[in-house]
Amino acid sequence: MEKTKSEQMEKARLGAVGEHNVVSILMQKGWDAFNANCSIKNYKSIDIVCLDSDRSESIESPWKPKTVLIQVKTCRQNNIPIGFNIKQCLDRVYLEQNVKGPYVFVFVKEEGDKYSFRYFILSRKQFIELAYSAHKHYDEGYKREKELNKEALAGLKLKWLEGEGEKATGNHIAYNNPLNGVSCENCWNNIWEE
Repeated sequence: MEKTKSEQMEKARLGAVGEHNVVSILMQKGWDAFNANCSIKNYKSIDIVCLDSDRSESIESPWKPKTVLIQVKTCRQNNIPIGFNIKQCLDRVYLEQNVKGPYVFVFVKEEGDKYSFRYFILSRKQFIELAYSAHKHYDEGYKREKELNKEALAGLKLKWLEGEGEKATGNHIAYNNPLNGVSCENCWNNIWEE
């Protein structure tokens, strides 16, 4: 079933709320940040540009502030779409070439007309490892009668961002989360890690 125009608008609005909240938090932490989508609608692979003037990009360029390109994914569901399909997630080289920086996942819970937000921050390296290993498990670790549609959109479960894995069941083998039981909730310094 195709999404209605109002559902698409609501999803876009929710995404914009998540991005603006993240920019606000980054600025409260003393980092300069701006939304890349202000100049180009839905800029490819980047939502926010963040700079830390207290850190240098390199020894060769001490005048240049450390800069990161952040992707923000905002969702109400416990399985958050990540902007790649399953086939792309199963190709580590593809991820290495196409993930531009860290990811901030914004989980939104509605309570009447009020929203509450949870923020999960993965470094670029953590995101690549989690996306790759989770989808490799999904591809190879499940008993299936029908072949997996690898063109389907990929997602990460909220519990994986909280550091949990999956226990073995009759349908699949255990999944050992590369976050090793450590939640990435409110780990804002992860944006400065590789």
